[in-house]
Order: sequence, then C-alpha cells, then structure tokens
Amino acid sequence: MATMILALLEEHENAAHVSACLEACGHEVFVVDTFVKAKGLLKSQNIDLIISDVHLVNGGNVFDFLRWAKASAATSNIPFVLFSNKPSPTAKYLAEGVRISARILGAVKYFEMDEFDAVKFQKHINELLPPDRQTTNSTSAQT
Repeated sequence: MATMILALLEEHENAAHVSACLEACGHEVFVVDTFVKAKGLLKSQNIDLIISDVHLVNGGNVFDFLRWAKASAATSNIPFVLFSNKPSPTAKYLAEGVRISARILGAVKYFEMDEFDAVKFQKHINELLPPDRQTTNSTSAQT
C-alpha cells in the first residue's frame, strides 16, 4: 500500500526532486505550491504525511499552515515535516529557532539540505513511516 504524501513546495526544481525521490520509493505524492491548495487537498484526500518547504514565499506562512493542520481533528494526527533545500545564509542562521518553533507547533521533524540528496531525504522520511511502509535506500531513489 502506497503512502499518500502531500508536498507543499513552491520551487519547481525542489518539487521535482522530492516527487521523483518519493515516487521511486513507491509513495503517491501530491505536490502543491500554496498552503491554500494544500488545505483543499487535505479536505479531499486521505493523506499519511505532510512535507512542507519551511520558507514559503507565495501564498502563506508555513507556521499558519502547521497551526491549521494541527488544529483540525481530521488532520491533527498526520505527521508534519518541514524541509529546507538550499537554505540561504539567513535561513541557516535561524534554523534552530525554526526547528524549536516547529516542534512546539506540532511538526515531527525539520531538516535541511545544502544540495538535494535522494538517499538522505528518503532516510529522513522512512524514520516517520510505519515499518511496513518503509523503503530501502536504493539507487532508484537518487535524482
């Protein structure tokens, strides 16, 4: 059974890497570029995991989306992951504060990558999945 993953990622290249990595592992990925679209999808699909770019620019604040997801009875138990690919120097400086805030608001994980690494990304996601839905690190997940 495929894991249903919502990926809120604004940058096309980042979305392509994440989607290809997760789909190569057998997961079904729904990529959206605003948290308004993410909310709509969460209302219409059964999602097992939410991955969101931590640095949203267009259409909302990731913490507003995280608060909304954790406040709703229908979505409060879905693991929520914040991800930063190619963070700016300012984003790196603020990372620990973002990590702490995210955990307080209900995110299960925050991680960043200077360059996308599919195997490492897959490892981070596997840690959050039940054993029967975990995948093995393989070259098919590399993008």
